[in-house]
Amino acid sequence: MGDSAPSPISDSKPEAPLLGEKNVASLEPTPQETRTRNWVVLSLWAVVIFLGIPLWILTTSVYRAQLPVQEMDAWSEGSQCSIVYPLRVGVVGEDGGSNDVTGLVKGVQLQLEDARRGKTGGGEFKVEVLPTNKGSQNTETCSSEKEEEEDGGLAVKLKVLPGQSGSTTHTYRLHPSRKQIEILHASSYNPHNSEDVEELSTYTANLLQNVFREEEQMVTHLLAKAAASVGGNRQGTQHHGDGSDVSRKVGRMIRYSPTYHLTFSLFTGSALPLSWDIAPAIETYLAPVLEALSPISNFTIDSQIQFYASFSHTIKPQYNQELGSWTLTKDDLGNFINSAEWPLTSIKNYPTINFIIYIPEHRVTPLIVPEAKERGNAWLLPQWGGITIWNPPTPPQDPTIPPPPPVPEPLPEGEEEGQEPPVPEVVPLVGGIPPAHLTIDEIKPSLDIFAAQLLALLGTPSSDSTSLPLRISSLTRQRASEAILSASTTLGSLSRLVRALPNIAIPVTVSTSVAKTLGALDNACAELKKGRFESALREGKVADEEAEKAFFERTMVAQVYFPEEHKVAVYLPLLGPVGVPLVMGLAKILKERLRYLRQRRRV
Repeated sequence: MGDSAPSPISDSKPEAPLLGEKNVASLEPTPQETRTRNWVVLSLWAVVIFLGIPLWILTTSVYRAQLPVQEMDAWSEGSQCSIVYPLRVGVVGEDGGSNDVTGLVKGVQLQLEDARRGKTGGGEFKVEVLPTNKGSQNTETCSSEKEEEEDGGLAVKLKVLPGQSGSTTHTYRLHPSRKQIEILHASSYNPHNSEDVEELSTYTANLLQNVFREEEQMVTHLLAKAAASVGGNRQGTQHHGDGSDVSRKVGRMIRYSPTYHLTFSLFTGSALPLSWDIAPAIETYLAPVLEALSPISNFTIDSQIQFYASFSHTIKPQYNQELGSWTLTKDDLGNFINSAEWPLTSIKNYPTINFIIYIPEHRVTPLIVPEAKERGNAWLLPQWGGITIWNPPTPPQDPTIPPPPPVPEPLPEGEEEGQEPPVPEVVPLVGGIPPAHLTIDEIKPSLDIFAAQLLALLGTPSSDSTSLPLRISSLTRQRASEAILSASTTLGSLSRLVRALPNIAIPVTVSTSVAKTLGALDNACAELKKGRFESALREGKVADEEAEKAFFERTMVAQVYFPEEHKVAVYLPLLGPVGVPLVMGLAKILKERLRYLRQRRRV
């Protein structure tokens, strides 16, 4: 018997079933898994739609307060308020009565209306007869006080008085401290003669137009400037070419501000003077002018002294033998300020006006500007301030002491002794030495010049044909008109800005400031029409300040410089990783749903 071979024992694991249509495990998700996946995707979409998007809108939406855009545009275009105001002219006769001036008043009014025809802005003359003063005044002081109170609402008061005996022409005289003009008629004037009345009416009407001409030109310029800001569509504006005088005046005027800072500087080329009486001098000579200007603007004052202050190194004074002085040319005046060494920088929030008294060192004394010698050796720097050169008195020369002989120069090489020597250069005598202290009397001429320069910088009419009270009242009306136009223009700019940038934020503070501006503009316009010019100026300043505050709101200005491209750059890194899975999951659900609907349709 043979032993059979043992069957081999296999230790290998059972083989995995081959892939086939019948034995392949299904890779399709079960219905339960499909429903779970769908609920997860739909839940995420629900969170995005009902929570994410509202929260995103709430946190990223820009708040835009409601603004009265149409009313703002109306102010900007001039349809809400025309800059026309009354100029009341009161007329009284020789004895304070009205019997002899009634015909004159009518004639003047008619001629002024004819001259006004075709003009749409500025002042309208209202000539009237002032009532006769009733009752007697016991003292001259009481009479003056009553007259000031009665003339408060007048632009100017005319007193018709007889001229000198035998005079054949009409003349006038300005009152130095009141808004008053005295008309001095010819001695042959008869108030009951129509030809005489017509002649005096023509003279008076021309005089009034001449007195208020600069004011009318400035208001016309302001209206044209406001019209240019809205494309020339402002109502009540006539487009005139500015004359050279108006252009020159506007070029030197400093921008309007409710407050100005005045800096008085004493710059000396040596160590003298050590002190000056600037405080009492200002209180004595300049304070009355500042007090008269107080309804228009407020002023703060400081002073300083700078020793060894040399003017700009580009300036080389030349000695003039005919004048016996060192001279500066007209071209030197603009470069006179030594900005690198003179401490003239101001950190105030409002404009600073500088006034400088310069005392040259004694070796270039006296120093004059021939073109400005008649104006006190002073000149004005447009929109900046004024400068005057103060020369110390030159000590008298002793005629018994001969001047030192000139030192002969050595002969140049190549010339013989017989030739005529060159003419030696004339050495000018040294001027006076500054005192150790400047007194009030020595400062007074410079302060008088500074007062005139201050009025010119602020924009008052020239003093050729009007007095200081008339000039300041004219400046009040001009500034009131300017404040109203400036606030209106700013409102128009704000209106165009919010329409051009629909995504810009408009905080509540802007809406509040706009409301205050509109209210102040309404009050200013009403006061202007009533002839209450100081009140109109106060309201106009409030309107201008609130309009500027609204336009330059910090949060609004920041939004202006944030373009839309920056938002896209911020959102894309967030939307990409989150949005792609959600979109693909939703697309798969929709695809399966469509397949299921097709299968049901086949069955």
